[in-house]
Amino acid sequence: MAGCSNLLTALDPSCAALKQKGGFDKRFYVGNIADLDSVTYGTDQEVTAFTFAATKGFKKIIGKRLKHGAETSLEAGDNVNMRTQNFNAVLFAQSAAERASVEALWDAEDIFVVAESNAGTIEVYGINKGANSQFDSYGLKASAGTWNTGVALNDDTSIPTTFSGDFDNGPLIYDEGSTLAVNIAALDAQVV
Repeated sequence: MAGCSNLLTALDPSCAALKQKGGFDKRFYVGNIADLDSVTYGTDQEVTAFTFAATKGFKKIIGKRLKHGAETSLEAGDNVNMRTQNFNAVLFAQSAAERASVEALWDAEDIFVVAESNAGTIEVYGINKGANSQFDSYGLKASAGTWNTGVALNDDTSIPTTFSGDFDNGPLIYDEGSTLAVNIAALDAQVV
């Protein structure tokens, strides 16, 4: 019986990786997997571009700084190991239109999130980079949420929401070769 070869590589983290700041900026971008025509991958775990169908693009979500977070856990299986990606957003809504936006996010399926980390990278959750790069067979979905209204005047009125999905990979990095300002401008240009 033939064995499977493991493609191991060395890992010697940079000082930046060892001292990386946690958390995300107040803004993040959400897209529908179904609206993508293609995803361009760079080397390793990098996405260099998203191409949307005509009239489609990102929705920009604004919250508060140092509220959003994420984690990825390994889900060991008999055949393959999957990575469960969780993007934990903290949303805010008061008007009817803002509340409708939260409801739409809670009901959406197969979305992906692009968020600026406090470490200066842009991270991509919900895009699969498998052996066949089948990005359109995966996505995130709201898996938990709480709509807080509070009791006292200064109580928490946020709407913590977790978007989850299983993937062949952990979160990807968006266009590592460009500056943060260039990347934010490129993402903003795709907001509809």
